[in-house]
Amino acid sequence: MIAAFPSQPPALPGIAAPPLPKEELRRELAEAIKAPLFVADLLLQRGIADKESARAFFLAQPSEAERPEAIPALLGLDQAVARLRQARDENQKVVVHGDYDVDGVTGTALLYQGLLDLGFDCGWFIPNRFEEGYGITPGSLDKIKAQDAALVISVDTGIVACDEIAYASTLGMEVIVTDHHQAGVSLPPALAIINPNQPGCPHPNKGLSGVGVAHALLCALCECLPGCDPDDYLDLVALGSLADNVPVAGANRPLIRRGLRRMAVTKSPGIRALIQKTGVSGDALTTSDILFRVTPLLNAMGRMGSPEISLRLLLSRDAVEADKHLATILEVNLKRRQTDQAVTEAAYRLIDGDPDLRNAACLVVGDAAWHEGVIGIVAARLVERYGRPAFVLAYDADGKAKGSARTLPGFHLHKALGCVPELFEKWGGHYYACGFTLKAGCYPAFRSAMEKLAEKHLGEATGPSPVQTAAWLDLSDLDEESMLWLRRFEPFGPQNESPIFCAEDLELVDVPRVVGEKHLKFMVAKKDGVGISPTYDAIAFNMGHLAAALQDKPSLKRIAFYPEWNHFRGRRKIQLRVVALE
Repeated sequence: MIAAFPSQPPALPGIAAPPLPKEELRRELAEAIKAPLFVADLLLQRGIADKESARAFFLAQPSEAERPEAIPALLGLDQAVARLRQARDENQKVVVHGDYDVDGVTGTALLYQGLLDLGFDCGWFIPNRFEEGYGITPGSLDKIKAQDAALVISVDTGIVACDEIAYASTLGMEVIVTDHHQAGVSLPPALAIINPNQPGCPHPNKGLSGVGVAHALLCALCECLPGCDPDDYLDLVALGSLADNVPVAGANRPLIRRGLRRMAVTKSPGIRALIQKTGVSGDALTTSDILFRVTPLLNAMGRMGSPEISLRLLLSRDAVEADKHLATILEVNLKRRQTDQAVTEAAYRLIDGDPDLRNAACLVVGDAAWHEGVIGIVAARLVERYGRPAFVLAYDADGKAKGSARTLPGFHLHKALGCVPELFEKWGGHYYACGFTLKAGCYPAFRSAMEKLAEKHLGEATGPSPVQTAAWLDLSDLDEESMLWLRRFEPFGPQNESPIFCAEDLELVDVPRVVGEKHLKFMVAKKDGVGISPTYDAIAFNMGHLAAALQDKPSLKRIAFYPEWNHFRGRRKIQLRVVALE
């Protein structure tokens, strides 16, 4: 294993060899669907062992139990639809109250534009994290009341806003909550609550995103009101669902798959502008394009304080308006990246310089100088780097701290925070991501509680676990056809993870170099001893520190990677995205 770099980062993870299904099974399935063996391996790991099941999976066809007509309706839909029909009949103002992340912004755009198409008098509101704070607040409700609203519909927020929704009634406004986060001990006093995770909801898809719930409400409205086709907004559903890391399984998978296809023919000038910025055509968009190119741009505004620009981009009426908003977003995203990098490096130094932190079962770090808009990104980076749950906090002048948490399988964040609710002014989220406001003076108790819970559920810290690979893939078998087969597994996400492949005995064709200040770029080929094997560019993000150690190495024992298309100046070639190497 290549040595760690001098500034004391954690040890590099090893690479676990992929499991091998029974040879007879994999060969039978590969032959039945006329596919490479690695395709059969990936299908068998997903419990798919015959031709018809494989066909249904690749077409993303919902099962009989997953078809819309067979799924019990979301609790609260009937009451919400009846109240909305009344609002339209009486020309009452309806305001959509969203959230500032991509799930909330796309859900707000979907519901606002859909209601306009259905003839509603409609407005929108998205809070600025530095002015109103997270979620529904008295301040946000005052601003909505100033729009002369009679009815408020929340998107991706509201399920724990009990006091705030009670306050709305004192202003003469009724509230419909659409959300997907975990409910608290009590439900808010809303006119209707639409949330698959509320007690008593029979809807089986508990993994719906916030925009997915908003889409369900729009679908129900369109059944009784003409003027809108909910399928027109599936591109927004895909964007928000992938950004929020919801399960890509069951009914969600065909929904997101259809949304990605919708992007190829989207009617939205804003989404077209975002797609063009990725450098690929709409019909070639992958999950990776969405997560690493598109959603960071939409998220940048909310992180730095101006989420309404992202919403205005999605609501743009023409290319000129869309380009104007996108130019602002690109400028702010550059500042976000600089801020994110500075806080990330500071967190690394804090952890690497503190033996107690390095050896803890989870990471709890904070600083008054850190920008609260990027702490979620930093938490995700810490999980990736150290292989442990991470809680990152930004303090204010009063000693309170805004926190964001990310985790890995085995440690349920919402349940963990629910063990110490007395430490928070506000908190909420789900399994893999949570946000909270910690009361002044509660940091020591919070850190101690989280470390004890993590040790109980995960054991003591042992460093990053070996990278789990899904299948062997010989580089000599990597071609356009195999890339087409791999694309059929899209979209990727929780419960349909992007497969990490393993390849052995590789030659380093050129001298590895650092690009973008911290990424490792090199070229590899399969050692075959005969002739010249195809060579492939490889990129290993955040591994630039390994360049010196690889200078004199002629070969690599093993790499863990994912093959992807690299688009450059109108041409494309296969590139290996390397996540671990030996």
